[in-house]
Amino acid sequence: MPRRFSCIAVGVLIILQFACGGGPITPPSQSNSSGTPAANISISPTSATVGSPDLTVTISGSKTFTFDQGGVHDTTVVWSQDGVDTPLLTTFVSSSQLTAVVPAALLASVVTGNVHVRIWDRIENTLVTLSSYVPFQVTSTPIPTPSISSISPSTVAAGSADVTITINGSNFGHYGHFIWSTAFWTTNGNLHDTGTWLKTTIISSSQLTAVIPAELLQSSTSVQIVVMNGDVMGMSDGYFGYPRSNSVTFSVTP
Repeated sequence: MPRRFSCIAVGVLIILQFACGGGPITPPSQSNSSGTPAANISISPTSATVGSPDLTVTISGSKTFTFDQGGVHDTTVVWSQDGVDTPLLTTFVSSSQLTAVVPAALLASVVTGNVHVRIWDRIENTLVTLSSYVPFQVTSTPIPTPSISSISPSTVAAGSADVTITINGSNFGHYGHFIWSTAFWTTNGNLHDTGTWLKTTIISSSQLTAVIPAELLQSSTSVQIVVMNGDVMGMSDGYFGYPRSNSVTFSVTP
């Protein structure tokens, strides 16, 4: 009988602990079923040059992440760098938009910071939810916008093997840590959701080559080739904000 009573008592204590907010906080998953980090916010701009003054950035939410302010909740934009989190002066605009000020002190050297949003419960002093992290580049020079003047070939027959295309244009190259020109195959311009990252070689500031794999060439279609100057490894940002070129049509014929 005493043993049964002690088990019941322990169970009651556990229930009370979680009911009072004493349980562990688990941030929302930041990966989708394919293992790619799921971007649920975007920021603009995503870069600044060294020595810039205080900079106001706009943070946009998504269907899967909305902002909350007032009552018991506090929404704050946070800059993370080298293991240090710096809360930014945040202004709540709406449930889908915030602005935040990145102080000049954080823009004084070439670095990559990560911006995210935290929603905190003031009463319980607990984390309610945490957004994805979006890289912000502080560069020695501005990241230019690439431009495509032509691609060759622009048409291949369905069933072709891997095809290497030559992309002519301007503002191609490497522009800082993980920032370089990369070509994409896209059906609707959304590089993160429907774009395919093509193996790209930078020949010069005016020329790239990119390999279109055979699996994309098995049936007739018409798509767009786009070049982005950005961080292709930072999938969590969803490619938001990075400079991208005009699109050029590529066709796979019957």
